[in-house]
Amino acid sequence: MSDAIGIPLTETQDAEEDLGPVMGPKKLAIMAPLAHRERPVTNLGKIFGQFAELQQQIAEQVGVLEDSVYQQRQDLALAMSQLPDIRERINWLIASFYEQSKKDEAVRERLNRHDTALAALLEAVRSIHQAQAQWQTAMEDILGSLVRAKTSRIPPLPEL
Repeated sequence: MSDAIGIPLTETQDAEEDLGPVMGPKKLAIMAPLAHRERPVTNLGKIFGQFAELQQQIAEQVGVLEDSVYQQRQDLALAMSQLPDIRERINWLIASFYEQSKKDEAVRERLNRHDTALAALLEAVRSIHQAQAQWQTAMEDILGSLVRAKTSRIPPLPEL
């Protein structure tokens, strides 16, 4: 076991003699440091250099982020400045589509009326054709009857 500063505690010395009545009955042995024990050597220059490199990298990244944020702000400001014009164009398109739909509806209504008139005209033409066919049949019947009547009244021709 060792104390807070790395000195191993043993039961060979009386702690009350060395440390006084404050520490209690613990005993402490002081050992000599090892002769060739390597202690880690900290190169503060290297550590500060690495810290400076990290700080430089972070500064570069922050600079890139700031540039990116600035560019995004510029893009956003440009987009926001164009919003009134875009709204006006959208409203114009909506109004144009509305007007065009009204015109299309009027054209559809006229086409429907024309379709109805064409259907009536087609029906009239069909009825005229039927009447004409009936008339033609009647005329043929009359002509056939006249031809038969005429041939039945004419005496036969003498034979030569």
